Amino acid sequence: MAAEAHAPTASEYIVHHLQHLQNINQTKIVDFTVINYDSIIVGLVLGALTLLILWSAARKATSGVPGRFQAAVEMLVEMVDNQAKANIHNAESRKFIAPLGLTVFVWIFLMNFMDMLPVDLLPAIWAQIYGAAGHDPHHAYLRVVPTADLSTTLGLAFAILILRFWYSVKIKGAGG
Repeated sequence: MAAEAHAPTASEYIVHHLQHLQNINQTKIVDFTVINYDSIIVGLVLGALTLLILWSAARKATSGVPGRFQAAVEMLVEMVDNQAKANIHNAESRKFIAPLGLTVFVWIFLMNFMDMLPVDLLPAIWAQIYGAAGHDPHHAYLRVVPTADLSTTLGLAFAILILRFWYSVKIKGAGG
């Protein structure tokens, strides 16, 4: 029995941490039938956290001397607003683009910031939950950085590209 419970080798450890929680095993480099559940769930949780943070900042904003949190959010808002003004001259379109840009910026920052957590913290918690549900905890895969998944990165880039084309046509017309 002691021979069965051995610690993983370095290569087994690395391969385990590079595996996503997927609906099926990936067989090709590009396989559009694979769904990485961990990227979707962590991305949605961080998206909700992003909205909660920005909503909280809006609710706590005062017209007096701002605190550190309000000052940090105001700097972010000013940065995104200046970039939106430099690139989008239509004030009506900026009402949608600037808040979207701020939300996407904070969302991607939080998705990348997940890499600052200890690498085994959330996967170990997930393995305990997975094992308690009656599954093998050694096959409890979880990658907590959604931007490490190419599907997430390409999906975000594609959505922003489509929005860019839409607003370019909306602002400048079909002839440019």
